[in-house]
Amino acid sequence: MAETEILEINKHIDSATMIIEIQLASAVEKTVVDLETLIAQMRTAGATDDVIREVLQRDLEQGGRIFGGLRSQFRATGDFGVSQMSNIGSAYEMASEGLTEFQWQTAGTKICDDCKGRSGDTKSWQEWEMVGLPATGWSVCGSHCKCTLVPTGTAISPIKVQNLAY
Repeated sequence: MAETEILEINKHIDSATMIIEIQLASAVEKTVVDLETLIAQMRTAGATDDVIREVLQRDLEQGGRIFGGLRSQFRATGDFGVSQMSNIGSAYEMASEGLTEFQWQTAGTKICDDCKGRSGDTKSWQEWEMVGLPATGWSVCGSHCKCTLVPTGTAISPIKVQNLAY
């Protein structure tokens, strides 16, 4: 297989790594601003350093608004990273095997309208990259997307889920 036909895996890994670094830095910066704001508000209201320390310690231990938010962002970034690295590895392996066309498969019980509109569509990996891969943020469901791209000919029919009244 020609080198140009195989995805440039290093470029994709570098891009995903950069996004992960930006997301983590953003989460930390937001937490710092939230901490500074809370401390300033508490000092303005007359709280002592001991009271502020106790509030922050409790927030840290109980996963409160500030530290819980940071933990949640780190978890979401980790999930994003795993998803992206999986996509990159899969695309590389499939391209190495000569698979060039991929069909969008929806998954889960809550499928957003953006993904519903792509269900069953077939494009090359590069074309999907241009319009947005699953779980990359292009759609309403963003990083919560459970859709996948499967090589053509191996796809299963999308599962139709009905909302049942209980």
